[in-house]
Amino acid sequence: MLEWLRRWVLSHAPTPEKEAEKALYEARMALYRAEQRVRDAVMYAEYYRERVSFLKRVKDEGIENVTDMRAMRPYAAQGPSSSQATLRLHPKAVTNE
Repeated sequence: MLEWLRRWVLSHAPTPEKEAEKALYEARMALYRAEQRVRDAVMYAEYYRERVSFLKRVKDEGIENVTDMRAMRPYAAQGPSSSQATLRLHPKAVTNE
C-alpha cells in the first residue's frame, strides 16, 4: 500500500514542467483578457469620438443643418429585398481604390 501511495505522489508531484504548463495557460488567458480590454477600449473610443464630432457639429451648425453622413449615401436599387438590413461601413473603413 505504501509503495502505491509513493508512486501516486510522485506521479502527481508538481514538477517544473507541470508548473510551466499551468503558468502558460494562465498567461494565455491573461493575454486574451488584456486583448479583449484593448478591443473594447478602441470601440468605446471610436463611439465617443463620433459622438463628440456630432455634438460639435450640432453646436456649430444647429440641429436643423446636421444630418447623418451615412443617410446621405445613395442606397442600392430599391427592389424586393429592400426590407433586408444593409451593412453600413464607417467612412474611415471604406477605401478609395
